[in-house]
Amino acid sequence: MTRIDLSDPAAIRRENAAWPWRIVFLAYAVLLVIATHWPGSGQPGEGLDSPDKLMHFLCFGGFALLLWMTGWFRRFWAASLIALAFTILAEATQSLLSVNREASGLDIAAGILGVMTASAWMSTFGTREHLIVRQQELRSRFILDELMGSPTNWILIGAAFGIPTVFVSLTIYLLAWNVAALSIGNIALTIGLATGAMIGAGMVLRLVAPYRERVERDHPCFDCGESLREVALDDLGNGTCPSCGHAVHASQWTTLSSSNASMQQLLNCDGPVGLVCLVFYLIIAVVIGPIALLMSGHAGLASAILYTGIGVSLAMIWQWRRTRRRTSLERSGEQCARCRADLTDIECIGGIGTCPNCRTEFARHATVEGDGDAAFDAVKND
Repeated sequence: MTRIDLSDPAAIRRENAAWPWRIVFLAYAVLLVIATHWPGSGQPGEGLDSPDKLMHFLCFGGFALLLWMTGWFRRFWAASLIALAFTILAEATQSLLSVNREASGLDIAAGILGVMTASAWMSTFGTREHLIVRQQELRSRFILDELMGSPTNWILIGAAFGIPTVFVSLTIYLLAWNVAALSIGNIALTIGLATGAMIGAGMVLRLVAPYRERVERDHPCFDCGESLREVALDDLGNGTCPSCGHAVHASQWTTLSSSNASMQQLLNCDGPVGLVCLVFYLIIAVVIGPIALLMSGHAGLASAILYTGIGVSLAMIWQWRRTRRRTSLERSGEQCARCRADLTDIECIGGIGTCPNCRTEFARHATVEGDGDAAFDAVKND
């Protein structure tokens, strides 16, 4: 568990930002316990393709993500271990605490797959010590905290995702059953989730715009939230928040461009062995595993395996994207992100300059010849 220093304004802000997630997590956990221990009918439907395993995958994966977002644990693996224990315990106690329900190894496997997929995504997040990289990443987290600090936004986003998901899933499932006598619960739920995700993402983009404008207008410190518009910065855009003492830079209130990575650069992230492992993983998790389970009559677990393969693969791609952007930002002030022109001799006023060739903005927080992180190290965040 993380310890909170209530004398630190930044710690207070992080604590306040975590409370909406904690409330949602506790409510979610209670509902999940009720749902997994609700008395069963004792009469399984004949010929019905229930998305039960897929629901276990999604529900316990969501449990792990929400637990991590509460801020109770500094390391993602701690939240993952607790989520795994909860998954096993919730299933194992069904036969003891519920009527007409029994523990299922397949349900446990689907839940564990969900936690594993969530853990893959959690492992991709974390801040670097390089000042410009750190502040660009904290900018996104600050906007997320502000967005999800409003109960209204939770309701709007939840409704934009949940209502289309349920409506589309039920509509497709009932049409297929009534018209063609086909039970396609997993397919219907997948289409419904895709529809809900797109509409939910659109709602997030609509709601996040005012918070981005606020960042550009008020110039907040991303650690404590104090407005720094009146704080004087040095010639390279460096400064210190007077409230919490953390380093700030003029570039943190704008989105800097990042260069496109070549295939060779992506290969250098994990090497040829990493690429081979990824290909084998995709073949097993997305093709061989689901087909083998489908042929053995476990359509639900096949869907969970497929979701795991796709989810972990997307997490890898996201990590590659973050690595590319971090590398580009660390070289900001030395090489243009767009045209790759040499910027070491280009004047940078107030920490932000413009490439003379393509007019792309770049940031510099210390002299290129010196210690690139000297300004940050002086007030390094713990």
